[in-house]
Amino acid sequence: MKWNIKNIAFLHLPDTFTGAFDNAMMQERHERQMMIKLELLKNNIDRETDPLKAMLKLHKKDHLQFLLNNQRLFKENGRLEEAVLQLYCRQHGPFLSAGDVGLWGNLFEACDAEQLYGLGDPVSFDAATVYRGAIMGSRRSLSWSADRQTAEWYAERWKDPVGGGEIFEVDITRNNVLIRLKQSREAEVILDPQFIKSAELRVFTP
Repeated sequence: MKWNIKNIAFLHLPDTFTGAFDNAMMQERHERQMMIKLELLKNNIDRETDPLKAMLKLHKKDHLQFLLNNQRLFKENGRLEEAVLQLYCRQHGPFLSAGDVGLWGNLFEACDAEQLYGLGDPVSFDAATVYRGAIMGSRRSLSWSADRQTAEWYAERWKDPVGGGEIFEVDITRNNVLIRLKQSREAEVILDPQFIKSAELRVFTP
């Protein structure tokens, strides 16, 4: 399979030495060896027919770009939902930075809702209140927690001058939840991007 590798840095680090040599001949030899190993890596992913498996052969810093480049193929192979969820959970959580909310909102909206929901635990409530810490102005992020005690713990932890401490809450229904993450210690749910854009958030005071 020929994958779209535009803007892929291939940060696989095919050699343990990533610096430079003072000796020009040694540096030239080193760069030549690096290019050979990088070419082997490209050939390796080209032999892979599963887009998720091909992505995971790259360095993790290249995963999101690879997904964006080959989103249609992920979708056609039924792997988009798992890939989006994996990458999102790696760098997000109910009390982590929001990242690029627009980007992740678009990716989740491109997923099949039923298939995405099936990757998580069943949502057992019809309505609930969930919480989020606004660490980096991230009140409109997609990740929230149904665990109030966790929200209170983080609110205490982030009191100024640490640089935070504000917790928001929002009322949701089952239909506002894209997925409840499996066995999440923080009872984490990922909310519908369209819902959270205009949802009425309230400051929660422990």
